[in-house]
Amino acid sequence: MAARRVYDRLDHMLAAAVAIERLTAGMTLDDYAADPDTLKLNHPTVDWRGVADIGNVLRHAYDQSIDHRIWQIVATDLAPLKEAVEAMIRDFDQAPDD
Repeated sequence: MAARRVYDRLDHMLAAAVAIERLTAGMTLDDYAADPDTLKLNHPTVDWRGVADIGNVLRHAYDQSIDHRIWQIVATDLAPLKEAVEAMIRDFDQAPDD
């Protein structure tokens, strides 16, 4: 069982590395630095700091997560975040290829 968890984590890390390479291909540092800020500015209703914070908790301290806080996120924060992410994906789909 432990070996499977290690394999799954390694597989996830590899997939993330491949995605990072794909998403940053042809970018300069300035392009990279401006890109997330532009996305965030176009969706100001999303609590981006909160998204980062809960992501850190879920990745690194999931065993310490408080059930009522997680449920609050599911009940109130997930839908607006999903809508913003879907809008960002539509923006990417409609943008000309670089």
